[in-house]
Amino acid sequence: MKYLITIISLSLLFSCVQDSPNIKQIENLQFFIDNKESTDVIEVEKGLQYSIIKNGNPDGAQPTLDQVITAHFHGTLTNGDVFWTSLDTEPLSIELGGLIEGCQKLISLMREGDKWRVFIDPTMAYGEEGRPGIPSNSILIFEIELLEIES
Repeated sequence: MKYLITIISLSLLFSCVQDSPNIKQIENLQFFIDNKESTDVIEVEKGLQYSIIKNGNPDGAQPTLDQVITAHFHGTLTNGDVFWTSLDTEPLSIELGGLIEGCQKLISLMREGDKWRVFIDPTMAYGEEGRPGIPSNSILIFEIELLEIES
């Protein structure tokens, strides 16, 4: 009987350890809780935060999803690995609605000239699928500088 209880306990423990998406979700939740404790981090909604690096024109326009924006993006994972950057090349010009949900929501709050560090939960990025250089369920951290909003 004691042997059976030990086997069942080990099986349960092993299955919990192997359940990595749940562990990753807990780690991600903890990241956002800890990150929010920083006095300069603003939470827009659960899993979507930013801090201001530089303010642009406070009276400037904010982009809408159907407008083309030009911006520099420098994307890293929480461990600091860079998965994409436009800093070494030309800034990206794209319709705001063509970006991942987290970028859409945050950039729509920015004004021309703003430079923010943004933190995006995987549910508003690439989720379980991931992308080359971006493992599944990864939090994305971008430094975004909004250079221009085309009218």
